[in-house]
Amino acid sequence: MCQRHGGTHLLLAPSDNVVPHRLVSVSALPSWYEETLAKQLGMNPTTWQTLQERGVTEESQLRLDFFFDAPGEREAATLAAALREETDYDVQVTSQKRAVLAKRTWHVTGATQPTAVTLEVLNNWVRWMVTAGATHGGCVFDGWGAKVG
Repeated sequence: MCQRHGGTHLLLAPSDNVVPHRLVSVSALPSWYEETLAKQLGMNPTTWQTLQERGVTEESQLRLDFFFDAPGEREAATLAAALREETDYDVQVTSQKRAVLAKRTWHVTGATQPTAVTLEVLNNWVRWMVTAGATHGGCVFDGWGAKVG
């Protein structure tokens, strides 16, 4: 189950070792920040329960996939650079154009290194990821997932 797209991915969190390194002024955050954060955090308890039902424990090591939508190429590159600098995640910038006359859309995707998960770790990581996207290019955190078993 993937909260982002449905399907067989399960949503998880990485380890505690990635937490915000600086405080961010609320006035510096985009208008969508609080809604995005509440939405992502709101999914975590159900996701954690589903993970446990599929055999994930607090000792399980999982590699987490993550997804951001970026306003443009420059913003995607800004976030990707920040994630590479502050974490050991694999990070890619991609774009797509759905139709000939459609505007190109930009995304930042990637994966963490294998890590243990708990609901608390998940909540802390989601806060960090939403904040990282908001403060590095105004990119919207669109969810995460991991293959289980």
